[in-house]
Amino acid sequence: MKKSILIAVLIAAVLAPVLFAQKLPKPTGFVNDYANLIDDTSKARIESIAKAVQEETGVEIAVVTVDTIEPYGSVEEYSIELASTWGIGRSGEDTGILFLLALQERKIRLEVGYGVEGIIPDGLAGEIIDKSVLPSLRAGRYGEGFLKGVEAVSGIVAEEYGVELDLRLNESRKYTRSGGGGIGIIVFIILALLFGGGRFFLPLLFIGSAASRGFYGGGFGSRGSSFGGGFSGFGGGGFGGGGATRGF
Repeated sequence: MKKSILIAVLIAAVLAPVLFAQKLPKPTGFVNDYANLIDDTSKARIESIAKAVQEETGVEIAVVTVDTIEPYGSVEEYSIELASTWGIGRSGEDTGILFLLALQERKIRLEVGYGVEGIIPDGLAGEIIDKSVLPSLRAGRYGEGFLKGVEAVSGIVAEEYGVELDLRLNESRKYTRSGGGGIGIIVFIILALLFGGGRFFLPLLFIGSAASRGFYGGGFGSRGSSFGGGFSGFGGGGFGGGGATRGF
């Protein structure tokens, strides 16, 4: 009898995290404010920007607030589980970006899919949170903080893909990646012609072109929308833990 009780207790201990784990919510749009923190004006603006970015580049941006990530052990664990379950980003290209706020834990996470880790590496993700998001969050202006964060990543993505969104993404101006690449190309061409007789022109031109783009990669395939009028879900992208986390 005692042995049976012990076995039952052990089985319960193993299954408890699964049985009582927080059920992940389903997405309802680009903005999913389960903690009721984002004002309507900011939400509408974020939705508009995210939809434009998705349609023009295939990159999908989601904003999520939750009361708590319990019983998950960390905001990183919850974030990657949520982003992967939802499949944010284009399938096969993994072009998803997730802003996640856990209110009880006082944590903000910027999760970046495989396909955009070259555009928004971990250091830049942390910088975006520090400069664009945290000041507003700490002042209790959650919608403003998320809006600035979305503006920042959207401008960076649009620059990488070479598209004009015409959405006044002023926040993205804080993160210039080109750094005078045009001048660099000209210097490369002149050096090639003077000292290489044109033999090294093509290799140097390629390097100069890469430098002008900040070595962030790009060209993730054809552009276009995976869903037409209303929101019908994300595209099936994958995540590997790229991004940054901050407390507020």
